[in-house]
Amino acid sequence: MNLPMDVLLVVGVIALYLQDSAMLLHYDEVVLTRDASRWHATAGGTLEFRGRRLFVPDAWRPTRAAFRTSWLQARNERPRTQLGHFIGGLAAVRRGCRWLWALLLVGLPVLLWVFPHPLALLALTVLVYATTAWLGWRVWRFRRVLELQPREALSMGFELLCCPPHAINLVRRLSLRRGLDGDAIVAVQRWLNDDEARQARECMRGQLAYAMDFHGEQASLVQARQRLEETQ
Repeated sequence: MNLPMDVLLVVGVIALYLQDSAMLLHYDEVVLTRDASRWHATAGGTLEFRGRRLFVPDAWRPTRAAFRTSWLQARNERPRTQLGHFIGGLAAVRRGCRWLWALLLVGLPVLLWVFPHPLALLALTVLVYATTAWLGWRVWRFRRVLELQPREALSMGFELLCCPPHAINLVRRLSLRRGLDGDAIVAVQRWLNDDEARQARECMRGQLAYAMDFHGEQASLVQARQRLEETQ
């Protein structure tokens, strides 16, 4: 069955947005997300691909920051700003991401299926690229608080202009790039409330038991188990 071009265009935009936001998590990885005032944790869904769990963030909330971390080992960290300062800096691009989400995922289908006038579509295209360019400018202007080197900020701005649907995920891109201090066990204990921290630890224990069934008493797994037991 041949689908109309307008349907293919909308499906393509949505697919690019979801593809860019989706993650395949290793057994030792946890994603911490933050909304207005609360933190949440997930180790992915039940769907697996080559031993990794698929996690697709909330498509209706493109400006929710996401931090990927591991309970098995911490990344080599470089000097950077405090987390609260960084999260505050994300506000510089949140509004543009919301505008872009509305233009591409709401405005585009409405114009194509309700009012497909060429001038209206041209105006939408101009607005999309103007918003994307504004986001690139904000990334450059706030590169220090967003912990980007000048070359990294320019490269990110160019990538956004090349694919505006990916630019919707700018907040997630920046927060995933930064990550959190320490490993997932420390992050869960520090940022989640008691109930959610307990659920996250139970999930990590399940993943740890799964890993030890395959790899045995490896030193890194034993150390992770000890750290989890200390947080009970």
